[in-house]
Amino acid sequence: MLGRKFDYSLKVVVVGDSGVGKTCLLIRFIRDLWDEDSQPTLGVEFMTKIVSTEKHRIQLQLWDTAGQELFRSVTRGYYRGSAGALLVFDLTNSDSFANINRWLQDVKDVARADVVTLLIGNKVDICEANPEKRQVTRQEAEDFAKQHNMKYFETSAKTGVQINEAINACVDVIEANVASGTYDVTPNSDNVDFEQEEKPHSTCC
Repeated sequence: MLGRKFDYSLKVVVVGDSGVGKTCLLIRFIRDLWDEDSQPTLGVEFMTKIVSTEKHRIQLQLWDTAGQELFRSVTRGYYRGSAGALLVFDLTNSDSFANINRWLQDVKDVARADVVTLLIGNKVDICEANPEKRQVTRQEAEDFAKQHNMKYFETSAKTGVQINEAINACVDVIEANVASGTYDVTPNSDNVDFEQEEKPHSTCC
């Protein structure tokens, strides 16, 4: 398309329990902002950002999904056609880590067979300030990630640490899949191109 600002689009969903900081993480990535008074996402929020790699300019379509059980049947449908999935848990909440298995299975059930998954332990800033609040060790998370062939990052939406690195790592793997021909980015594929960059809704799930 004449005048397009990017080479192709990639759909990436962000999943995990309510309160783990998914939306805050995305707002930090897209706008480099921190909203301490954010509220849980209801349903699904859509955000975009154009990122540059060595070879391409890529529009990321980031789908921020609600973590409440009430919305699970609705949000699962948005996983369809996803090239990537960020599985987010709260390092200070062991239940949110235990539930990652469920979120991962949902993604595998609905998303593409070759979906790239990446594990994120959020709120590392709290753990660094108060080590006793950490409920999930790095070793536990790394073992889980290795078992499921995922990379693992510990992030903070509050400080921004490791957020760009995590999302860029996911993009790098997807880009390699595109280069090898295992992922289709033509206009007729499951991913839909959007020309305009949308502002994120300031809620935190």
